[in-house]
Order: sequence, then C-alpha cells, then structure tokens
Amino acid sequence: MRGRYLIGLGLLLLAGIVIFFVSGARQAISENIERDKLLPVQAAPLVLQSSYDVSARYAGRITARRSSNLGFERPGLLATVTVDEGAEVKEGDVLASLDTRSLEAQLAQARAAEAEASARLSLADVTVNRQRQLLQRKNVSQQRYDDARFNRQAVQAQLAAARANIRALDVALELASIRAPYDGHVVARMVDEGTVVNAGQPIFRLLESARLEARIGIPASVLDTLTEGTIYQVEVRGELYPAVLSQVLSEVDSETRTATAIFLVEAPFSRVRSGELARVFLTQTIDEAGYWVPIEALTEGRRGLWAIFALVTPEPDEDGTQPGEKERILERRTVQLLHTEADRAYVRGTLSDGEMVVSRGTHRMAPGQRVRLSDGVASAATPAAPAATGSGK
Repeated sequence: MRGRYLIGLGLLLLAGIVIFFVSGARQAISENIERDKLLPVQAAPLVLQSSYDVSARYAGRITARRSSNLGFERPGLLATVTVDEGAEVKEGDVLASLDTRSLEAQLAQARAAEAEASARLSLADVTVNRQRQLLQRKNVSQQRYDDARFNRQAVQAQLAAARANIRALDVALELASIRAPYDGHVVARMVDEGTVVNAGQPIFRLLESARLEARIGIPASVLDTLTEGTIYQVEVRGELYPAVLSQVLSEVDSETRTATAIFLVEAPFSRVRSGELARVFLTQTIDEAGYWVPIEALTEGRRGLWAIFALVTPEPDEDGTQPGEKERILERRTVQLLHTEADRAYVRGTLSDGEMVVSRGTHRMAPGQRVRLSDGVASAATPAAPAATGSGK
C-alpha cells in the first residue's frame, strides 16, 4: 500500500516538472513570437557637425568683352565687302572698302601740287642767293632782296600745305576701309555693295572672341564670399567651364538687390556664344552645429514643427525579463530644420552625437512604440561634396 502511494507521488511530481518546463517553453516561444512581430526599422547614427555648406546657383548672361558696330568715318559708295556674317576675323583684316577713285584723283593732284611747290622753292632759293650777292655789290635795292626772301617763305608755306594735303588724303584713303579692331566674329552685316553710306552708319557688328564674360547678379549677402582672381565653375547649356572672377561692380541694383559679378569664361567661342544663359555655382559655409539626417527620417511634429524618432533601449520588464538585443522604444525628438537638400536635411535639437535614429518609414510609427532594429545599420548622412566651388588663385 505504501509502495503504491510513493509511486503515485513520484508520478505527480514528474507530471508537475513536465508541466513547468512545457509552460516555460511555451512562454519563451510566445515572447519570441511577440518580439518577431515588432516592426523592423532601419536606423542610422547621428554625427555632430560644426557647420554646413549651402550651394546655390545664380544666373546671368554670356557677353563678349568687347563688341563694336563698325562703320566709315566719311560718307561714300560702298565698293567691296570681304566678309559675311559668321566670319572669324583677325585684328587688322580689311572687312569693307569705299569707292576711292575720287580720293585717288585728289591725291594725284596733291602730289602734283607738291612737286610744283618744290620746284618753285628751288627757284626761290636761287633767287634769294642771287639777290643777296647783288645787294652786297649794291647793284639792287634792299627792297628787291626782301621781296625775294619773303617770296621764298611763301613758297615754303605752299609746299607744306601740299604735303599736309597729301597726308590728309592718305588718312582719308585709309579710313575708306573698315579694319577689324581686334580678333572676333562678325555677327551682323547691315549693308551690301553699291549702297551709299553715311558717316558713322553701322556696316558690321563685331564681337571679340578672345575671351567671353559671364555677367551674373549676386545677392549682396553673398558678395563677401567672393574673391577676385579665384576660379569658379560656370554652367552653360549643361556644360561646366572654369571662370575667373574679374571684378564685382560696386553698384547694387535697387530692384533685384544684386550686384553684377564679371567672370572671365575659359571657353571657345564655338561652344559658348554671347547672349546665352549662364549659371555660377557658389558654396557658402554656415557655422552652425547640427546633424545631417535623411529626409525620410523627418516626421511632422507639434505646432508645425519637425521631429525625428530616436531609438532608446527599453528597461527590463517588471518580472525581470530582459528586452531583446535589437528591441528598442521610439522617442519623438523635436528638431529645428536649418537647411534641406535633395535627400537630406540639416537639423539641430535635443540630440546627441552617435545616437541612433530611424532613417526611414516614420509614417508607420508613433512615440512609445516598441520596434526591432533591422539587420545592418545605415550610414550616417554625411556632407556631400558641393557641385562646384571656387578654387584658389
């Protein structure tokens, strides 16, 4: 009887032990299942920055350093035109000429007058010498000698006038041709051969091709970041070209509140043309401590502010159960948005260097929610290299 009692007691004890272990296993399995049901989140560590760069583009126009409307200084019949629109010319090239037959005839007449005056001067010299000798022998009067001497002076004046007339006609013949004042491109031709043109009437429009300028309006608040002689990047039709800042004009436009900065663009005339739209890239460093975070990490906060979710390790449960290794609790942190770019934002707030924050998917989350870290940690949102900045001299 006693043996049966002991056997029954042993079976009950064994059953209790089995039930205890089975219950514990079920609880552990249940807890693991609950943890597996936690929302997985992607996280990234915060990296404290002392400043951030703001890149901006400012627009303007490409212009030639020099442009001229070329014409004649005297009226006349346009006889020849040697270039057409689009032609590339060198300094000193003849572009057009007037009919110079009348000038050439006047020049021939002036040279004949010079020869006549020169001959008369020779005769006047001989006459003066002869009259001087006769006066010394008292064969002529002083009046005859003075007449010869002053006659020679008159002939000298006539010779000087003839030579001045020749020089004037030479200048007129030279001005009867239009020559390129510098290397450039003919962008317009207004008149054809056979036309009688007036003095100063435009015949060609010439643009200098040696170097182009980009004239760009820069806000007054950014002017202090510019340095003359520094190389910047200027964009024209999607292509970047180096450009040296030549000068910044001292006047600020009252309407746009910008000052004109002149950049000398290193680009061939065949690739960049006068009048095209140009943009310069400038980067300004703002000394303000903060953190770069992905745009997707931002969520709407209270009263129109922005917030991000920080990941905090939860405390053990009341029964002493430790949280899972990757289990975290979401805490909303209000941040101030200082600057945004395409895929990231620069913020400041009650954050710490190295703290983990949710990097995306915040629309599915709420403060106090338990979540699970996804495998792998996203890299911090670090500053990217600016598209183009000024370089040293």
